[in-house]
Amino acid sequence: MALDLLTSVFTRLRPRLHSTARRLLESDDDADDAVQEAFCRLWQRRDRLSGESEAEGVSVTTVRNICIDSLRQRQSRPTDPLDESSDRPDDTGTSPPSQELVEEVNTLISASLSARDREILIHRECDGWEFDDIAEHYGMTEASVRVAISRARRTVRQCYINKHRRQ
Repeated sequence: MALDLLTSVFTRLRPRLHSTARRLLESDDDADDAVQEAFCRLWQRRDRLSGESEAEGVSVTTVRNICIDSLRQRQSRPTDPLDESSDRPDDTGTSPPSQELVEEVNTLISASLSARDREILIHRECDGWEFDDIAEHYGMTEASVRVAISRARRTVRQCYINKHRRQ
């Protein structure tokens, strides 16, 4: 029963939750990640939800708190201003990443992700598969695929940051 309750409430509220996260984080990708993270957190507590109104309230509060945490993390990690001239593509389009960077990211992907998550990420990012195709191939829901990709990206990004912080 808790499974049906959480899924139905979260599905119904998803557009509102995404809109709230988008407004706070100012990015569709970050908003998607926040909503997915909220669902994962609530999934772990699904047996403790007693009713629809509680599930709604907890969903909204969880998304808001995740957004606030994300904003606080951004503030604690100062960024260097970008040199705008280096960000502009040349006349032929954007330049491809260096071979060294590609190898480094591939190494991080191999070292930090499970075989399934690695395959899902490669299907999505390199092969251009749609979420529903990946879900069908692995016998997952589309939402689970989105969560897996989001977590894989976050893991690789964090490993990359940690590696370069030590250098």
